[in-house]
Amino acid sequence: MTKDDGDKYFRLSNNEHVMKYVTGHALDRQESDKMLATFLAEFGNDTFLGRYLIEGRYSGELTGTAKLDMDGSDVEIGYRIMEEHWGKGIATEIATGLIRFAKRELNAKQVIAYVNVNNAASIRVLEKAGMVNMERIEDPDEVKFKFIYAPQNPTPIKKVFHRILGLIGK
Repeated sequence: MTKDDGDKYFRLSNNEHVMKYVTGHALDRQESDKMLATFLAEFGNDTFLGRYLIEGRYSGELTGTAKLDMDGSDVEIGYRIMEEHWGKGIATEIATGLIRFAKRELNAKQVIAYVNVNNAASIRVLEKAGMVNMERIEDPDEVKFKFIYAPQNPTPIKKVFHRILGLIGK
């Protein structure tokens, strides 16, 4: 995102449903611009870390935002989706792409994400993207889960065991 993206970011941050688990309320224009300025000040232009606008492949329509950040030595991912795009698999596609990018391009040893314990939709997105809930964190302003990317690659012995269980169950 750049300072010229204020109008687009405001469209996203001015929605009370989108911001429910971020700030607890829709942002007014001044709050939105301040949040965008804070994001832009965090990282320079010579890093992959930061915030990104997500736009439709063919339409160019604003779909949401994505985040790549560092949390210690871990790469943290995040996303927000415009409400009219909820339920279309876009969040899962973004989360999966961020994980892939963090692993391949940033050589992340561990990819993490935080989600409010009441945000069932985002919890499901992270699970579908191959992340596992590892910890409940109780901050003064929020209770959240810490998810860690843990791809499910069963070993050959586990595959055989699952097949045997499948045969027994028939």
